[in-house]
Amino acid sequence: MNEQDQIIRVPIPSELLKDGIATLAIDDRDIVVVSEEGGYRAIDRWCPHEDGDLGEGLMFGKHIKCPIHGYIFELTKGQCLNQLNIRARVYAVEVDQEELVLRPLS
Repeated sequence: MNEQDQIIRVPIPSELLKDGIATLAIDDRDIVVVSEEGGYRAIDRWCPHEDGDLGEGLMFGKHIKCPIHGYIFELTKGQCLNQLNIRARVYAVEVDQEELVLRPLS
């Protein structure tokens, strides 16, 4: 699969503009997009530890905390701060007119 095949384009969700967080279901992926420092970050919706919904997680700084067991993930690299052997897939997010453009980073 080439890099173009992995690019995801979606209209900017209204709840992202209103609430600063949105969950997206795209093909076989569920992704959480959050507003952060004038831009956006994205991470897979389901925690790789026990499938907690990161869309219901607590945001602080460049981190999101899983609501089930409190695992904390960096939104820049997907690294879990509680268990260094756990990572979540994160995405680079760009805005192209009325769309979000997501590219997997990890």
